[in-house]
Amino acid sequence: TIKEIAELAGVSVATVSRVFSDAEAVSERTRKHVLAVAEKYHYEPNLLGRNLRTKETKVILIILTTIANHFCSRVVRGINAAAQKAGYTAMICATNDLRESEEAYLDLVRNHMADGAIIINTLMSEKEVQKMSEYYHIVQCSEYIDYDRTPYVSIDNRLAAFEAVEHLISLGRKRILYLTVENQLLSTKQRFLGYQEALGQHGIPFNSELICYGNYGYRNGSEIVAEALRQGKQFDAVFAISDRMASGAVTALKNAGLYVPEDVAVIGFDNTDISYIIEPQLTTIAQPQQQMGEIAFELLIEKMKNNTVSHRILKHQLVVRQSTNISIHGRD
Repeated sequence: TIKEIAELAGVSVATVSRVFSDAEAVSERTRKHVLAVAEKYHYEPNLLGRNLRTKETKVILIILTTIANHFCSRVVRGINAAAQKAGYTAMICATNDLRESEEAYLDLVRNHMADGAIIINTLMSEKEVQKMSEYYHIVQCSEYIDYDRTPYVSIDNRLAAFEAVEHLISLGRKRILYLTVENQLLSTKQRFLGYQEALGQHGIPFNSELICYGNYGYRNGSEIVAEALRQGKQFDAVFAISDRMASGAVTALKNAGLYVPEDVAVIGFDNTDISYIIEPQLTTIAQPQQQMGEIAFELLIEKMKNNTVSHRILKHQLVVRQSTNISIHGRD
């Protein structure tokens, strides 16, 4: 116990406590002596007791569907780097889209076993997020519900999609197949709005037959485009809301004997690894993933320390590669 270590070291219990809490009011000689005694007897401080006294755990949660998603893994890397620098431990909580798993992780915050949580995606409703925000420290990252009491960091998904579609239109493409996902995520809604607005601004009629729904995946993107070709749909460009779907589209087009970008130009979203592995390399929207994670942690610290709520919209970038640039690629 801490009392026994104090007796063995010949110091007070308060001195031992100060040594393990890194307090400055202990000489370096005393600190080394106490640590040596503690090491000899394999003493570990009672972190739970310390947490109860200080009312903080120095633990934060990162709640997301899966770590296998390359976009999420880079965001997590940013959160973890910022957390370690500030002396916090970040615990990754993958829910696998199971509500009971998410609730179990959120209970750690509710029961003060974690100081707060950064939520990359959630199954909570808008009202549930709002209620959670009233009593606990949470930050939304990438996906968010626009509520003034909940800090969030993201990009302008509507503008990003608008710029992607406008890039295709600038190449003379007017029949743009849109690969999306049927869900309630704000990013999905905003990207669809950006797609529609770009068409409208350039006088191109919206055609619902060019809207195809999938699940973000490579194989799914390939199947969707292959089916569109079998149905005889006429299109000269593809815009997908994920790089994996867009890369699948490239494969389907090549398998059908079409050239990318000469016959069909393709744009993805997120600038993940597959965007520069696929041939031709993929034009895509880049999000500052690691920076997004770092800022999410900063917003959480502000909320925990000062109860300050801030929102940040970061800049995205249209990265032009071979899948839309004929001069880069060129037909053999």
